[in-house]
Amino acid sequence: MVKKFFATLAVVCCMVVTFTTYESSAATSYTYYKVQQGDSFYKIAQKYKTAITVLKTLNKRTNDRLVVGETLKVPVTAKTTAGKKNLKVSITAEERKLLAQIVQAETGFSEPFAGKIEVALVILNRVKNPAFPNTIKGVIYQKTKAGYAFVPVRTGKLASIQPTKQDYAAVDRALALFPTDQRHSLYFYNPAVTKDKWMLSRPVTIRIGHHVFTR
Repeated sequence: MVKKFFATLAVVCCMVVTFTTYESSAATSYTYYKVQQGDSFYKIAQKYKTAITVLKTLNKRTNDRLVVGETLKVPVTAKTTAGKKNLKVSITAEERKLLAQIVQAETGFSEPFAGKIEVALVILNRVKNPAFPNTIKGVIYQKTKAGYAFVPVRTGKLASIQPTKQDYAAVDRALALFPTDQRHSLYFYNPAVTKDKWMLSRPVTIRIGHHVFTR
């Protein structure tokens, strides 16, 4: 009887550890939500398909009290293209490498995988936006008053960048998500470095790692 009790307890503990690990990894990227009249942690958790405990932990809350107008940090999970396999984006091997290079140059080894995907999506979103060049190479090498739109191009380091397997995987994931991307991010910056008022005024789409993505 005692052996059976401890065996059951061990299973329960394993289940708890597994659940906690999953919730932690799901919160690598997030956005913000302004509390509305009638909101509760339960309603917000349902809206963003997460758990109440995750919301409270992310916002360092120990009770259920919410104030109308306050801003909460909420986790964002990547959307899949299940059931929409016919939606594909085709690029050349040269364009794929160039995308992977800019992803590596802008994120290095310090940013999460979700951040790499979003950087690739910024390039793809610019390609389809009439305010930018209509090719991947044109977007990445676009000239501006400051020289070039992206710092790695401006410094001349982009051409020597060697992308990793993770960078290529991020590009492929971005291509899969692109047809149904709802954020339409067009810019990104590091708030600890950027002081440009125009950039800081852009509507935020998501915050991932050290980057703020906007449109």
